[in-house]
Amino acid sequence: MPDFAPGYPVNDKLEATTDMWRISQHCFADEIRAEMTLPDKVQLCDITLREGRQLPGVSLTRDQVLKIADKLAETGVSMVQMHHDDPQEMAEVKKRHPHMLIDALVHPTAVLNPELAKPEVDLNYDHGADYASLCFSFSEHQMCLFESMAGARITIDEAIDRAMGSVAYARAKAGPDRKVGCLIQDCTRIPIDRLAEVCGKLVEAGADMIRLDDINGMAIYRVYTYVVREMKRRLPGTEIALHTHNDVGMAAAALYAGLEGGADIIDACVNGLGERAHIACFAEVASVIQLYYGMDCGIKLEKLTELSQLVAETMPWPMPDTMPFVGKTAFSHLVEVHYCVPPTEEGFWSYLCMKPEVFGNTQHNLLGHYSGPWAVRAKADELGLTIADGNEQDVVAKLREKIQAARRQITDEEFREIVAAAG
Repeated sequence: MPDFAPGYPVNDKLEATTDMWRISQHCFADEIRAEMTLPDKVQLCDITLREGRQLPGVSLTRDQVLKIADKLAETGVSMVQMHHDDPQEMAEVKKRHPHMLIDALVHPTAVLNPELAKPEVDLNYDHGADYASLCFSFSEHQMCLFESMAGARITIDEAIDRAMGSVAYARAKAGPDRKVGCLIQDCTRIPIDRLAEVCGKLVEAGADMIRLDDINGMAIYRVYTYVVREMKRRLPGTEIALHTHNDVGMAAAALYAGLEGGADIIDACVNGLGERAHIACFAEVASVIQLYYGMDCGIKLEKLTELSQLVAETMPWPMPDTMPFVGKTAFSHLVEVHYCVPPTEEGFWSYLCMKPEVFGNTQHNLLGHYSGPWAVRAKADELGLTIADGNEQDVVAKLREKIQAARRQITDEEFREIVAAAG
């Protein structure tokens, strides 16, 4: 993988406490780190322009694609995945951002027949793709797909032979400066020896990269460490990428587990957009890798909130206020005890471990059922209001009445009215 511009910040000194964060010292303990086989370098691959569009009602224009691509580049993204169905999009993105690696994903319908694969491979490389990633199915649980994809019911061994033909063609087309990837669907339900055998044959045929795709969150997170580590051991010199899904709520955990097993390339999507229950969120993954693992992905973390907001508006697909690092309430308190701290640097760290500005975010004062005198005073200070001494409980009572009647968050203007009414 080529070098990318350094990201910021990166916790390369593995510090638990700085002026920007205060995280657990156990993250950097020798006993914990000794269990990991981290790669020397990790490449973060953003797949917003591919999987991020696999949502109902989402269909981007060319200008919208380029708008997102520009923001990704501004944030420091150095590798994106795009779909093979519109190679001209790739050409436009490559023209604007020549140093950005483009991984063109070619679906199984086009690659299990080597003859059908050829024009797709040609188009992708001819339009600027740095990787052509051919998507394959070799799991016994996906046997039913072979008939539709290959035109006839075939065995897994026959599918492997056909795949090797497609890979060999791609290898010849790629030349020395471009790469061939193979995405292996349902990787955790294929026995490990069989998976290694299949991947080994694809590498022999010319694959530079193996992308392991769980398709549906089939395993606990430790499985990903094991599978990635085994592929790294059995396929030395081959890039191992990992693509996970959030169907059981473990997409990000699976990625970190794979990273600890040595994964070279990690897939993530802005706001976690994707099929069904979505995939791992780019802002979370980039932030955790750079700050908790201390590995540089080239990402400017202060750009992440802007990026998430732009994608949410452009798709359009709303981002939750509660989204870690970049959501509106990610650094904001509600419960009263969180406000019972002094308004000092020491008080800030009582219930938070990151400064919001690291991610281009801000802190807000939230109001709800458990708000008390401390919380309403903090909200009043935020809005430049004054609550007369002794009137805090009246404000709290009126606030609760309003919330129970409205059944939603109250607005700043409604809070001003409550404070005014309390005198």
